[in-house]
Order: sequence, then C-alpha cells, then structure tokens
Amino acid sequence: MTLTLEPAVQAAPHNTPRKLLDYAPGLFDKLAAYVAKDRQVTRPYAEQVMEQTLIWLQACADNPSQRIGMTEAVDHGWHAFLLHSQDYAEFCDRAFGGYLHHVPPAPGQSMTREEIEETLPALQATGYPVDPVFWNGPGYGCCPPQPCVRAMPASTCTGTGAPPPAASGPAQA
Repeated sequence: MTLTLEPAVQAAPHNTPRKLLDYAPGLFDKLAAYVAKDRQVTRPYAEQVMEQTLIWLQACADNPSQRIGMTEAVDHGWHAFLLHSQDYAEFCDRAFGGYLHHVPPAPGQSMTREEIEETLPALQATGYPVDPVFWNGPGYGCCPPQPCVRAMPASTCTGTGAPPPAASGPAQA
C-alpha cells in the first residue's frame, strides 16, 4: 500500500494552523520550545510538530464521530500540549466545547497504515498544509475507536475512555 500526499506548501500567514492559538499570544512558541527541549530536536522541526498537531486537533474538532489517526511524530506535540494543562483545557473548550481526552493505547497497540490513510482526507479538509513527513511514520493508537470520548460528558458516552474530571472543586489535601 502506498501513501500519497501532495508535498507541503509553505503556509501563508492566513493559512497556518498557528492561528488556532491566536487567542493566547505566545502559546505556540511556548509549546514549540517545549517540544524542542523535551525531544532534543531543532526549533524549526518542533514548530512543524506543533503545526501538524494543531491540524490533527482541528480535524478531530471537525469530525467528532470519526476516529482521527495519529503518528508517533505528531503525538509528541499533543503530549506537549497536554502537559500545559490549563492552556490545553482552554483550547479544548474553544475547539471542542469540552476536554479532548488522551486515551493511551494498550501495550503493543498501534494504528494500521489503513487507519492513518483514512485520516488524511480529514486532515486535508482543514485547509492547512499537511506535511507528509509527519504522516508517513508509524501510527500510534492513542485515539480510541470509540470517538465519543472526544468531548462528550461521561454520562452520554458508551466508549471505553476515561471520564472527564469531576466537576467538584479542587481536591482537599
């Protein structure tokens, strides 16, 4: 099976996934810097990781009932965003109307090449430039087959994902 993508085009300022974070000046740079340091990669590469992560997140928001696949390279950007939990929670509220949970894969589980290929039309439909370098690698099964874990309240979800945190206040020590 051959995966074919058009080469990534240099994004014009109006067609960049970075604009998804315009509500929080400096957030994109903070996340890219984190990826660069954590993964020990160059800053330009880390920025590409974050751009592809934002495209993936937009595709998830645009397709709430579809399993949107991810590769290991892009997963590093999502993890960086998740670790900046307040920023990530605000982004999720804006993009999804609720928190997009990360559901880790079972040991040894990974997405098939076919599942990644099925994801490509959703990524491309965002209108942002999809870079094939980031979508040709191994698939990673951290997005569950039951898409209802994406942002739905636990009471309406029949999937296997973790429920959202309780709405009670901060935990008491």
